[in-house]
Amino acid sequence: MELWTGNREAARIYSLNFVDSEPGAGLSTHPNRIRQGGNSGYQAVGLARLFGAARVILLGYDMQMTGQRTHWHGDHRNLGNPTQDRLKVWRKRFAEMAEQADIEILNATRVSALNCFRKVDLIESLAEPAPLGA
Repeated sequence: MELWTGNREAARIYSLNFVDSEPGAGLSTHPNRIRQGGNSGYQAVGLARLFGAARVILLGYDMQMTGQRTHWHGDHRNLGNPTQDRLKVWRKRFAEMAEQADIEILNATRVSALNCFRKVDLIESLAEPAPLGA
């Protein structure tokens, strides 16, 4: 298993792999770099693409508050938690990613406000053949 971070200091302290990142939405046009997008899930999609994935299946990308909860696990204590406004920005950034995606991105999240990717059943999507070029 590999552990990756976009934080140079964390990479040094914890002996993690480092990936360079840049602010903004969409997909980076620079080799070996991802866009930050404002959240770790966004960066994970960029990292999968950087590693050569032809298909990414999103799971747990609800991008909305459910019952006033920001996460299924409860709020973070030492990190920022999303607000309605922040979630709206994240959805917009994912929509920008979808417009320029050169890989297949599917959303298998059961209840999601992220509507820019094709919604799929997780089990069925795992049974689909991988796109050509994978």
